[in-house]
Amino acid sequence: MSTVPPAPPSTPPPVTVAPLPWEARDTRGFFPALFDTIGLFLSRPSEAWARTRETGDLGSPLLFAVLISWVVAIISTLISKVITAPMLPGMMGRRFGEMGGYSGPRLVFVIILAPIFVTIGLFIASAVLHLCCMIVGALANSKSGFEGTFRAVAYADAANIASIVPVIGPFIACIWWIVLTVMGLTRMHRTTQGKAIAAIVIPLILCCGLIALIALIAGAALFSRYGHR
Repeated sequence: MSTVPPAPPSTPPPVTVAPLPWEARDTRGFFPALFDTIGLFLSRPSEAWARTRETGDLGSPLLFAVLISWVVAIISTLISKVITAPMLPGMMGRRFGEMGGYSGPRLVFVIILAPIFVTIGLFIASAVLHLCCMIVGALANSKSGFEGTFRAVAYADAANIASIVPVIGPFIACIWWIVLTVMGLTRMHRTTQGKAIAAIVIPLILCCGLIALIALIAGAALFSRYGHR
């Protein structure tokens, strides 16, 4: 009596992760994909980064960051004219009101030149951060290289939405940008959170040190000029 050999164990099908909405905007629609992606990065950042591709379309994160920063800059300019100055008392209100008088030319300036400056800033920030990733060894397992760092910086710009809120908004945006960038570097370069944090801390320390040095030099110059009078 012949025996039938057991069937080989079946391998489960690979788990497919839905792409980031913004990276599937051709099928989802431009604005729904944009708003869904912003919502993911603000409410479920772990899921957003898990659905972000590591390579293959540098234009998507660039366009995403430019759009957000551009719109936020325009809205912030309008808010500073309509809301901020009337809320401030006395001399501060008058001072900001005078500054708001230039909001027309300033708004034109923002509309025309902001996308250019945002693009330049994204590449500079990504280059500096990528160098810091190299210094701390965060690229040992990376398959995305500079593109991964650029994606982390660009998609983290979703945090810039908070800048619309007067006074405290920029502070919240800065903190949330750091959180998103740490998560993005960890995902894009397949590294640890510790190395991602270290890569971000280095330029922050250098920036703060430079500001302190400039303040010290300026203070010494003022003291030498007026201190003996």
